[in-house]
Amino acid sequence: MEIGSDWEKEKMLIGAKGTDDIPQDTEGEEGEDVTWQPENGNSVESNGVKKSTDPPRNYLGVLPFAVIVFYNVSGGPFGIEPTVRAAGPLYSIIGFIFFILVWSVPEALVTAELGATYPHASGGVAWVEEAFGRKASGVMGYISWISGATDNAIYPALFLSYLRQILSAKNADDGGDDAGRTAEDVIFLIVCSTILTCINYFGLEIVGNMSIIIAIISMSPFVIMCAVGIFKIQPHRWLVPSSPDAGIYQFDDDAAGEGDSIPPGLFVLPNLLNIVWRPFLNNLFWNVNSFDAGANLSKEVRDLKTVYADGMKLSILFVAVSYILPLLVATGAAETKQEDWVSGYLATVAIEIVGPWLGGWMVVAAGISNISLFMAELSADSYQIMGMAERGLVPKIFTHRSRFGTPTYGILLCWLVIVFMSFSNFNELIQMMNFNYTLSLFMEYAAFIKLRMRDDKRSQPYRIPLNTFGCILFITPAIVSMLVILLASSYKTFVYCVGFLMLGAIGYWFQTLCRHKNWIEYVECEEGIDYGHTPNDLDFTSVEQREDDEDADIQLHDERPQIV
Repeated sequence: MEIGSDWEKEKMLIGAKGTDDIPQDTEGEEGEDVTWQPENGNSVESNGVKKSTDPPRNYLGVLPFAVIVFYNVSGGPFGIEPTVRAAGPLYSIIGFIFFILVWSVPEALVTAELGATYPHASGGVAWVEEAFGRKASGVMGYISWISGATDNAIYPALFLSYLRQILSAKNADDGGDDAGRTAEDVIFLIVCSTILTCINYFGLEIVGNMSIIIAIISMSPFVIMCAVGIFKIQPHRWLVPSSPDAGIYQFDDDAAGEGDSIPPGLFVLPNLLNIVWRPFLNNLFWNVNSFDAGANLSKEVRDLKTVYADGMKLSILFVAVSYILPLLVATGAAETKQEDWVSGYLATVAIEIVGPWLGGWMVVAAGISNISLFMAELSADSYQIMGMAERGLVPKIFTHRSRFGTPTYGILLCWLVIVFMSFSNFNELIQMMNFNYTLSLFMEYAAFIKLRMRDDKRSQPYRIPLNTFGCILFITPAIVSMLVILLASSYKTFVYCVGFLMLGAIGYWFQTLCRHKNWIEYVECEEGIDYGHTPNDLDFTSVEQREDDEDADIQLHDERPQIV
């Protein structure tokens, strides 16, 4: 990855018109020296002229970008055990194949199209604003960010659970050891979260490159397991359906979130095919979604035409291979029972297929993988907050970038939420995260269809090769299955989500009061996002080409931010 030699060379990053990337000097009324103020407002005055002090940023190539998206979605097959436990080998294999096609592929391709056409750090928030206006985008951004922060809170505690497995050789509960936290646990979680947050602070290039190294380390035990286990596979083991006599899950009104108890909900899915559908669908959904996090980094890639779209497609391949191949080997090469598939059971399978040394390595790899999951999710969440601040949806302070180009206060806010939520019940957190994320995904898909209907003939750096009606059919299976997940949620999940929505409404009222009283500074933006182009007037070129075309760059800015 190349870094621009100085900030004056960095002209337009991924078509961001009039945003925080293009310092331009011009002449105002009566000959006064003025400059076009970037959205984040980081500038200094020299000889009467304000100059941007925003630092140059490191751009992501295809592989680092794909790996960051991969770790936002998956990070490897760690965590697939509840799916097998709820449905058995046959339906688990079918489930991962089917739902990667139904959920992952549409979400990734929609992100590739809209993220390249509307590149903005707020990601899907920008799409919703483009389609439905600022109020809708504020709601979507809040729900999406809460979902991401909830997801990120899981990983430090999961890392602690894997570490405990190494030290005590005891299995951790599915909920990430919810029995309670000692003082040592609290210190470990805070220190672990702080160290990983600091790594994010030093830049996306470090996160991307570290994610590649961690991906190699964390996936290597599965490569070995697959290489050895493929010769031990007995295909008849794949054909074992869910057992009706396993007695694994029980619906319990008083034991929500404890062990395998399933808290009550508004709608109980029947155990068709002997599958316990709520944990089955929730675990699958958690494992194969979050591709839209790539949109938060769309302005950080080197080239929208190639790097961004190719990175999104490559991440689908990474996710599919990392789940399906290990699942096929684990269920086909080892003699297991459905009730055996508890958290961490893949390590036991590795011991049976290869030996004890691989089981220990897999536990270590699982802990390391959680590190990269944490960093990737934190990157997307902090950039989303920065993008929302650039749109005036949250205070202006969140537009500030560090000298490494990362969103300083967005990272800090995410860290505070992570530390606070890391001590919660993780079974309930996963359901709550899925519920909130599903709501935000509905809004993204609605924005996608509306934008397709509005500008069906526009030129784009990447476009799904379907017409509008074909796109509607393309995302319909995902929407139907997500509705099922919402309806099957527990009462507690509904209460949590309603509570967060009420908290968001209070926050909106408070922000309105702060604007009126001028207590807090916000970026003042007009309705609609300025991306530095319209889809029909920009040749989506690489960073190097954009740097060499300063004059054309300036001419593209037919709508500039306010003069300061």
